[in-house]
Amino acid sequence: MTDGSEGGDEATPAHLSGIEADAVESGDSLRLTPEQHQKLKDQLHGSDRFDDLRRADRRYLVVGRGGDGGPGERRRMVRDRLDRRSGAVAVRLEAFGFTGEDIDLWAPAFDILAAMATHVVGVLEDFDGGHVWELGVLYHRQVHVRDSLWLLKRVYGTAAAMHDHYDNGMAASHLAALERAAGDRVLEWRDRESLRSAVDSIP
Repeated sequence: MTDGSEGGDEATPAHLSGIEADAVESGDSLRLTPEQHQKLKDQLHGSDRFDDLRRADRRYLVVGRGGDGGPGERRRMVRDRLDRRSGAVAVRLEAFGFTGEDIDLWAPAFDILAAMATHVVGVLEDFDGGHVWELGVLYHRQVHVRDSLWLLKRVYGTAAAMHDHYDNGMAASHLAALERAAGDRVLEWRDRESLRSAVDSIP
């Protein structure tokens, strides 16, 4: 999806303000109904975080596993650490109130936020969870996000442990393509302390 502007704001996606609902698509196939298009606008524009994101100099979209403990908590730590920077805002897709009933809106919302972001930061520990589809979207959009993508990839002590955590053929191929696209913006970490250090390496 393309960035557009309203009143000169280059961070505002055009289709949220100027394109008709029947022209909104996610990927190559999903077409939103007028009701879904309106809900997408309401959920995004109705959030204080969206306004903060539009005004920020550095805009971080932090993707990866959710949940209350473990990987989800570490991803929130990454978001919080980036969000504390001067002139920066860091968000997760969950901040905009989309629920499991809004599954058709997740992909277009992700596209919009990724297009607005100056940095898309993936926090990866394994392929166990719904965040794997984000890898697929990023893979599909890798030309678009190539200059903004940072990957924080957890590494484990043995080849067997790496296989246990990253044993998913399709996701692994997507990740390999993303790692090639990101190049030296793939930062490895092993524990919470090295994750903090990796986050601090992101500009």
